[in-house]
Amino acid sequence: MHSTLPIILGSLLLFGILEVLFPFYAYKQSWASRLGPNLALAIFNSVVTKIPFGLLLSWIWQQKMWPGLFHYIPFPGVVALLSILVLDSYRYAWHCLAHFWPIGWRFHRVHHSDLAMNITTAYRFQLLEVMASYVPMALLIGLFGIRPEYLFIYEAMFVADQLFQHSNWALSPKIDRILTYLIVTPNYHRIHHSQIVKETDSNFGSLLTIWDRLFGTYRYCSDTKKIDIGLIEYPQPLSVKDMLTLPFKK
Repeated sequence: MHSTLPIILGSLLLFGILEVLFPFYAYKQSWASRLGPNLALAIFNSVVTKIPFGLLLSWIWQQKMWPGLFHYIPFPGVVALLSILVLDSYRYAWHCLAHFWPIGWRFHRVHHSDLAMNITTAYRFQLLEVMASYVPMALLIGLFGIRPEYLFIYEAMFVADQLFQHSNWALSPKIDRILTYLIVTPNYHRIHHSQIVKETDSNFGSLLTIWDRLFGTYRYCSDTKKIDIGLIEYPQPLSVKDMLTLPFKK
């Protein structure tokens, strides 16, 4: 399987430059204090999870017991599209579960506790949440027989859009609105990071917005400048240690 690292680094650079040159929110925190803890957590999570998940996927793709449901579809283009839809619908379902299941929210609130939403917020997740999310995803890959090349295509789009949607880039509102008919955009996702619960519990899409529209979780806000980002109960920036231990606190 190809690595998405070059896409991640390229997207970090691109959207990082754009959010510095054309910021949406004027944050008071320094650039280093906003990005440093999130990047440190991202590196830690990656070191711990990538090898086990990679080995699990290798076993799934090498085993001969079950070829997967998509094995019986003779049209590669159709299989590629279905693979993307399966993976993205899973991420939507997992995201909903992380909000509405109390245990899930204890871990997921690490992501929402960021007071200065920026490109690195895309990687601000508690380690155990990251690890847990990989297990059902691996099972779906095995069940449907999603091939490495199709997983790579999806992951390439996913990682780029994660950085795009979390960026503090003041993208043109008209362009942003047009793009929301297909993918998650900064304004679309800022609503999800609102301190208002009914707004936080909406716009769960990870890449495609179709799931929010299908399942009634879509929400539009005409003026996202008025949105206060973060969680009311955590008004101060958190350290890496705070983020790792937050789920175990009341």
